[in-house]
Amino acid sequence: MKTLLHLTLATVLTLPLAAADAYLPVKSPAPDSATARQTLLANFPRDSRQVVYRWDPRDARPEAERLHALAAFVYESYDSSAWIPQSFIAVNRVLLGSSSVADTILRDLLGLVLWPQNPAAPVFGMAPNPARDQSLSWTLNCLACHMAEIDGVAYLGAGAKTLDELWLGRAAQKVTELTRQTAARTAGPEQATAQRAHDILRQHHHEVFEPLTRGRSTAFPASHVEMHMRAHGGALPDPAKVGRGDVKSPPLWHAAAKVPFQRWYCDGSFTGTFPLMASSMELALDQTFDKLAASVVPQIQADFRNVIQFLRPPRYPHAIDARAAARGKKLFESEQIGCASCHGTYDGQGNVQWTGLHTDVGTDPARLQLVNTDFVSAFQASPLAQVGKLAPSRGYAATPLTGVWANFPYLHNGSVPTLYHLLGPVSARPRLFSVQAARHFDRVKVGQALRDPSAVTASEDEAESLRRHGNDRDWFNAGRTGCDNGGHDFWSRIKTEENRMDLIEYLKTL
Repeated sequence: MKTLLHLTLATVLTLPLAAADAYLPVKSPAPDSATARQTLLANFPRDSRQVVYRWDPRDARPEAERLHALAAFVYESYDSSAWIPQSFIAVNRVLLGSSSVADTILRDLLGLVLWPQNPAAPVFGMAPNPARDQSLSWTLNCLACHMAEIDGVAYLGAGAKTLDELWLGRAAQKVTELTRQTAARTAGPEQATAQRAHDILRQHHHEVFEPLTRGRSTAFPASHVEMHMRAHGGALPDPAKVGRGDVKSPPLWHAAAKVPFQRWYCDGSFTGTFPLMASSMELALDQTFDKLAASVVPQIQADFRNVIQFLRPPRYPHAIDARAAARGKKLFESEQIGCASCHGTYDGQGNVQWTGLHTDVGTDPARLQLVNTDFVSAFQASPLAQVGKLAPSRGYAATPLTGVWANFPYLHNGSVPTLYHLLGPVSARPRLFSVQAARHFDRVKVGQALRDPSAVTASEDEAESLRRHGNDRDWFNAGRTGCDNGGHDFWSRIKTEENRMDLIEYLKTL
């Protein structure tokens, strides 16, 4: 879950508009929000038929009950304070001239995952206002960050790979500024709703909210900022005292492995029964600490009990060489290479006996350093201190490898595009690769393509690519702050190309 994501998909649809006068809501009344929500829940079994997810077979609830729980999670709004009215979405789609233009903006500029089977909510992560007797409005929720498109298929629970929070935030500021300029002439409930979103944007913006690279999250620095504001009378903290540690969004199916250890996120700095640091993201929507404790935290706990703990990784969708995988399993569990001693052992059914180990293997330390004295002090002043503990960690998690084939790019900051590069010499890891190419799967090296095959690009060496794209946030550059791709160096143990490829074949089975 993430700060500016809640400001809505609709905001980006206004980017082509040049003047405030062009931004006016349609005159027809919007549907009742509670009715719209019930319709979405009722249609979920139909709308989700092409969505890939895997459920724990040990969940004894009837299929209809599981689907209802999943639908409620998909459309959960966490009692948001920031909404964009449906009428504003409608008029902007009309002004753009076609739904295909809007979809291109949503997919390619914002990096959201389209949901073409769902005409009411055309991207994953849209949630309607559940209040009765109010016009339909929308916000964004967890699925904006925990949904991925891989080779044209939508995988529920996978970490987002192309989402651009910076553009989303800028688009939200654009549309709400236009709303502010026209509100006096078009006063009404819907304008007031959009004006409220604008005020929240202005009050809760900080430079550390904006990741340096598309497809990376700034959830932890955003939590620091929001908790600091409430502990210091609304004053924003010095960016230098917050730090910078952009990370990739993790898959939700990893939660099942972490439950016995109660250590959450890539560094395990938050401990508790549930991963409730996620609730602090709602503070960026101007939620109060009282509302956080009374409403948001219980909703996240319910989502975890009803859905998240039952999610398992999607199966590898292509052929696997069984003999090579068997050789790779022996290597994985051997003392020579020692993968299992950190990452645990696997049953091949999406489950793992995880070690819960958090250690320093030489990867970029910026994300670890975010949990500093100031952050911990601000946390202690929050209601989350009653349900968990925040403390610095000495290393990142030896992450569960369930569904590792779909958890690219690799390492906590997404700095290594494929398993082939992760298991090979550190010196051979690409310093630059396209983030947009993460929609395309490399079956041989297992991970994302280095370049978007749909884009026309000239053949060039890495030095030339760095010159051309090194400052482009649509490309991951390992030279940026917090983006180093070193560490986790086990080539001296793996030693041969055959061993590397056998390990990769086994990892496809997890």
